[in-house]
Amino acid sequence: MTRQPSFNRAVFQLLFASAALVGTAADAQSYVTDPESGTNVSVASTVSRAEVLADLKVYQESGLAAAERAAAETGQDTPALLAARQRYATLRQGDRYAALVAEYAARRGEAHRPA
Repeated sequence: MTRQPSFNRAVFQLLFASAALVGTAADAQSYVTDPESGTNVSVASTVSRAEVLADLKVYQESGLAAAERAAAETGQDTPALLAARQRYATLRQGDRYAALVAEYAARRGEAHRPA
């Protein structure tokens, strides 16, 4: 009888791991609400993982992440926030962003489509 609880635990762990994998796959899809019917509709992303990672990097490098946190605490847009938004927009349109996308795509083995 001592094997029964360990067997049950193993089965539970296997089921839990399977559910976690299925849940992760479902979370990778985006959903939007159809304004006419009010139902959720699955939408495939047009942005690659490399583009998301590059965008996050320039967001942090521009200082926009820190400026937005500070603005959220004060509840006011500051000149520093406006300057960070401008730096982010410049980085996002520049060579730095494109280089980061190519770098992340190469690291992940993704196909890279230059802009």
